Amino acid sequence: MTTTLTSPSPEVVDFLTAGIARFTRQDPAAIRADSALVDLGLQSIDAVLLSGEVEDHFGIELDPATIFEHDTLASFASDITARLKTR
Repeated sequence: MTTTLTSPSPEVVDFLTAGIARFTRQDPAAIRADSALVDLGLQSIDAVLLSGEVEDHFGIELDPATIFEHDTLASFASDITARLKTR
């Protein structure tokens, strides 16, 4: 787990929520920022694809393994938000 002090951007949370919902075939409304990533049913290939979408959409580089360093969607979104602030 990675701890960060950056508040997650709502845009990043929304983007990740939509992607996770699409990959796991869940209703986006059922995915909350405090949802545990391991409980959402993301597979390794989903993480790779989602990371690619994050890179393309936000213009940052992201190792697909990064998602597995975080316990919650909010934590992962905070990491991405912090990267956006430093680019």
